[in-house]
Amino acid sequence: MRALPWRLFGENHPVRCKEDVRPIFWSMRPKSYVFRTREWDEFPNGRWGNSSSPAFNDLKDYYLFYLKGQPTRDEQLRMYGERLETLADIQKVFVNFITQNINENGVKVSQLPWNEQHDGIRAETSLIKDQLLWCNSNGFLTINSQPSINGAPSTDPFVGWGKPGGYCYQKAYLEFFTSQANAEVLWNLLPSYSRLNCHIVNHDATIDWTNTETTMPIAVTWGVFPGSEIAQPTVVDPLSFRVWKDEAFSAWLNWSSIYAEGTSSRCLLEKFIMSIVW
Repeated sequence: MRALPWRLFGENHPVRCKEDVRPIFWSMRPKSYVFRTREWDEFPNGRWGNSSSPAFNDLKDYYLFYLKGQPTRDEQLRMYGERLETLADIQKVFVNFITQNINENGVKVSQLPWNEQHDGIRAETSLIKDQLLWCNSNGFLTINSQPSINGAPSTDPFVGWGKPGGYCYQKAYLEFFTSQANAEVLWNLLPSYSRLNCHIVNHDATIDWTNTETTMPIAVTWGVFPGSEIAQPTVVDPLSFRVWKDEAFSAWLNWSSIYAEGTSSRCLLEKFIMSIVW
């Protein structure tokens, strides 16, 4: 059974071992989060504090650390396609990741550029697999998600975590890239959905729209356990989101770098970054 809902990394650190709250954005990149926060004097325990105080380490240093053990260029080309000509080719990569079907090159897309692990989708993703397939087939390219959960036992094989005898709760969460036109439609629909929180940003932050408090974190995962305070191990933090934004967009550049400079595949991905929001 999982101790916490996010992937652990760095739990043997003498100070970090007490950490039990993290932003959801790095849930698929735990090594990155540990690397970028390694110089913090203390780590959140019980509640998430003000992330504007401690600085996140530079992203470029992380890649020297992160690239060890990652798929080779040839392995990535077999997963993502030797040539990308259209948006449909990009969407197909995301769809193949969700389905875990064998692609035309005879391999599974075991990870996307936003994932450190190459073991496919998480167990809880299967609970919203059909919805994610619809999103990715219709231009909403998902990189992180979780289903809504209302009081699942902590021993549940899909969403359980923490000590036995507890109950787990989650707000539905979806993180995706899409066109600015789609984002504008969503933004205009938000007033009709008062319980829906949204944050939209583009690569250079010239678009930065949110309908929530700009500095207040929101718990999206919590648990109730016998003899313990309510645990809130996963949050959406607007300040951390803006830090994660640069890392999320840079993953597109890492993807494009497996194609030779000047090729249509590389140009497509580089141009795509400029036209999407997240």
